[in-house]
Amino acid sequence: MKVDKIKKNLQSQSFRFFNQHYNGLGSNKANEPDKLRSHSSFYKHIEKAAFAAEKMGVKRLKHITVELAQKYLEDRREKGICQKSLAFERLMLERILAKLTPDYKLAQVTEIKKTVKPKSESNRAYTQQQVELIMSRQSAYTKLSTEIAFNAGLRAFELLTIRRANEALPSSHRKWRDDLFIGRDGVRYIVTGKGGLSRTVVISHELSQRLEERRLNTPVLIKDRHSKKVLQHYALSGGHKFSRSFSKAAIKTLGWSHGAHGVRFSYAQERMNNGIQGMYHEDKQCIVSQEMGHFRPEIANRYLTP
Repeated sequence: MKVDKIKKNLQSQSFRFFNQHYNGLGSNKANEPDKLRSHSSFYKHIEKAAFAAEKMGVKRLKHITVELAQKYLEDRREKGICQKSLAFERLMLERILAKLTPDYKLAQVTEIKKTVKPKSESNRAYTQQQVELIMSRQSAYTKLSTEIAFNAGLRAFELLTIRRANEALPSSHRKWRDDLFIGRDGVRYIVTGKGGLSRTVVISHELSQRLEERRLNTPVLIKDRHSKKVLQHYALSGGHKFSRSFSKAAIKTLGWSHGAHGVRFSYAQERMNNGIQGMYHEDKQCIVSQEMGHFRPEIANRYLTP
């Protein structure tokens, strides 16, 4: 009982800390570049900060020191934590130390960074055959979500936000290209993703027809991970539950998993290699980048690893 009380107290402290110093939900990156604009990232920082503080044996977030953070990261590395998770925890601790330690210097940041190996540049795309194998272990309810995500390059959370194109608009603070989805045939929808950005996506006619069969008479307000609320218009699996079930199905059929996010790699590579014809590489790169909800073409390079 006492352990649960300490854990809840640390979670409460973490929420207050990041809410005060780093809450940039819904804001523009240009205006507040140091803030956390994604719900998932914001609440993941809170969760991991409370977890780290508990493992360090401190009862107050403000008691975390550079030495404790260094030792925590080294312990996590020795336990075999994956590089991506370790890099995230290092960044989270740096954000805490930057606010709590008056004499926090760049050298101290560098010491912490040494515990992290360079990020792997592996290709996370699935082939059509691999996706079909994964779907063979999914229920009909979840299978449609996988098909749509693979077909339109959606994030897991975006599946919960699908709206008809006549019911919503893409974010107006962005300048969208007028040649998006060139070479694609399908029905346009609006989804809301990272940083609250709403964008147009195209779903094939066949999948759109099946999606509309799951149209809810009355939209329902649901909670995804970390109590993130969204108004859902279709009875469709998405968010954290979908990601988790997707990975389980992948491991059962393939023996490994790149996570549900891997379908976005598949979408990007299919569009670049086969979907857009007769255009320069740079133009195709810009198109695919915006179709996936990014406005820096170089980000698309991460998805195009051969």
